[in-house]
Amino acid sequence: MSSLIIANLHIRRTLGNRKALIALVLLPILVISGIVGLFGRSSDARVPVVLLNADGGWLSESVAAALRAGDIYEVQEREPASADLERLKDEVYDDKQGALVYIPPDFTAKLLSGEETAIQLIRKNEKSWNVSLGLTLSETTNRLAGTAALAAAAEERPEERERLVRSMLERQAIEGLRVEREQIVHRANNAHVLVIGLMLVFVMMLVNQSIHGVVEDRDNRTMARIFAAPVRASGIALGNFLGCFLLGTIQLVLILAVTRYVIGFDLGVPFGVLVAVMECFLLAAVGLSTAAAALVKNSAMLGSINNMIVIPTCMLGGCFWPIAMMPDFMRKLANFTPQRWAISALEQASAGESLAGIGLQLGVLGLFAAVLLAFGSYVLRPADR
Repeated sequence: MSSLIIANLHIRRTLGNRKALIALVLLPILVISGIVGLFGRSSDARVPVVLLNADGGWLSESVAAALRAGDIYEVQEREPASADLERLKDEVYDDKQGALVYIPPDFTAKLLSGEETAIQLIRKNEKSWNVSLGLTLSETTNRLAGTAALAAAAEERPEERERLVRSMLERQAIEGLRVEREQIVHRANNAHVLVIGLMLVFVMMLVNQSIHGVVEDRDNRTMARIFAAPVRASGIALGNFLGCFLLGTIQLVLILAVTRYVIGFDLGVPFGVLVAVMECFLLAAVGLSTAAAALVKNSAMLGSINNMIVIPTCMLGGCFWPIAMMPDFMRKLANFTPQRWAISALEQASAGESLAGIGLQLGVLGLFAAVLLAFGSYVLRPADR
């Protein structure tokens, strides 16, 4: 009961005035509504992609088939004899086409001989859908090159090598051996990335504001007076953590409800699964903010430390752009941020995974929360200033 009283006071203290209510609850809803209005709601429109196949070989047809299999691309094939490469590039840069895929001459011959070759992807700027298109082209080319290399190691004669490559590709198609992509793209709409990322950012901002009050209580010796009451120390700690968690839950439920049922913006994830993932991230965010608070000596330093933690981790974790757009070393560092695992869970859930299927991501978020909360509980020591 004492923990609930402390949690109630914590919530009233954080959202007890009009300014805090607007900044921490209404502002996130307005910002996300504006993003949906600017970028549009989720749509089933297919993106026009021009395919210029200057090779004409049978391996390049495998690339074309992989493009046609994508349900977000409207592939428009052009004949090399009548198409002008520079004119098609200008169409892409003038936003008349979404992207241009150019398969160079001798693509098939170079793959069969073991030489390096690459497919050109021309795009005006990087977006989530064309990053996914680039991954599709890269994976398909690597698979064809790997198959050709295996055939070259087994057969020296060109005729037998080509026959072996055809046989291996047919076997792969029958057995369903293909590269599974981790990057899930929602229909050529960047609003999904921004909405999910900003929800995570706003959650961390609210949690930081809530933890700021706990640090002030420690600095003002209010925490020492609370510990002097006939209440268990574990109950006081639970009340403060529970207050932070309930504040984040209030914000999340309001944002998700308004986004889905008022604005009509569907993230492609069942509402229950979406809430479960965001609640797990909320626990990790409370742990991260508490650990940051444990490293400072007063509340004045907390704001600067949080600015050095929240924004960089959100950028690294993929809140503002897809992880696939970042360099390899940054993608590895992203695994040490809770944002990365929350976004990964939502991506897999949007692809049809159940809660059991995203158990690894939820478990990692729980581990973040447990470790960081245990470390950050140091902030509740009343004797330290």
